[in-house]
Amino acid sequence: MMSAEDVLAVLDLLDRAGIEVWLDGGWGVDALLCEQTRPHEDLDIVVRAESLAHYGRTMRDHGFRLFRDDGPYNHVLADDGGRLVDVHAVDLGTARTDERGAEVYGPGGLPYPVGSLAGVGRVRGRRVGCGTPEFQIASHTGYALDEDDERDVLALHHRFGVPLAGRVRAWHEAEGWGVLDADNLLQDVWAHFSAVAGETGAEPRAGQAVTFSVEDAEQNGYRRRAVTVWPEGTEAAGSLEAAHDSEATEAPGSEAGTTAPLPSHAAE
Repeated sequence: MMSAEDVLAVLDLLDRAGIEVWLDGGWGVDALLCEQTRPHEDLDIVVRAESLAHYGRTMRDHGFRLFRDDGPYNHVLADDGGRLVDVHAVDLGTARTDERGAEVYGPGGLPYPVGSLAGVGRVRGRRVGCGTPEFQIASHTGYALDEDDERDVLALHHRFGVPLAGRVRAWHEAEGWGVLDADNLLQDVWAHFSAVAGETGAEPRAGQAVTFSVEDAEQNGYRRRAVTVWPEGTEAAGSLEAAHDSEATEAPGSEAGTTAPLPSHAAE
């Protein structure tokens, strides 16, 4: 496990070596929330691609060795104490358009979206760079989610108001309700027609892409229901800019590292 003290020790080590670091993964989420919400098996970090060799030498000099090689821009190191550090290298000097039409960094590193590392958080009061809430939520897709992933997504959604994405699984127009298939939640979400935003008054149709906000509420056998649903083509009011600074909503006296009741996070 990687405690808050372990995180700060690694950050201090890399700071002394002059290596810029951003937090990703579970610790990146908790940094944004300014509190530790759950245990973490490892520490996910992002470094500049040009610093990767220097990073490797620095970590080896302090007892870390290769634990898993996930490619030229991603590997996991471990020390004798069982601390795991999962590094991701990004080429911030250039940008390109990927196959989906999104602007990403590269090509000499992992394809992080442009602007995705503009988040700011805290670990035990220490200010740290990290992935934005939007990036963290979006990156919790494309793999088999677990309860920790869902908890992270909902915590960021409720704290920062970032809409979730999905599709309409089914819509019962005569009854005025339907079910949304969320990309990064374990269960579907119930939705009523009164929650649908937009000026046309048209109800969603099955298969339509939507963004939405949710609340925990039992409804027709579903654990959550939509508060607002924005069908594709309508603007999700209240969403954040990619360069959101989490300190703007930091609660007085809160700090990461206290216990409270990549780019994929699948291996977290």
